[in-house]
Amino acid sequence: EGWIADLVVFDPTTVDTASPTIANDLPGGAPRMHADSVGIVRVFVGGVVTVVDGEPTGARPGTVLRSGRDTETITVR
Repeated sequence: EGWIADLVVFDPTTVDTASPTIANDLPGGAPRMHADSVGIVRVFVGGVVTVVDGEPTGARPGTVLRSGRDTETITVR
């Protein structure tokens, strides 16, 4: 009790990815491959709705976690 949770609501019979496209939005206009998600009904981040019927609401309640600073890194042997 009292923990913050993130939740994605989807129908497993409709969730999928759209066809990949190229986005030129990296520094210097460098390209990257991108594919939108399909079938995501709702996304909650810390109890705040951030996606409704696949469209972002504009809310950004989460925190970016930096590897090593905000996480424990374990060496794989």
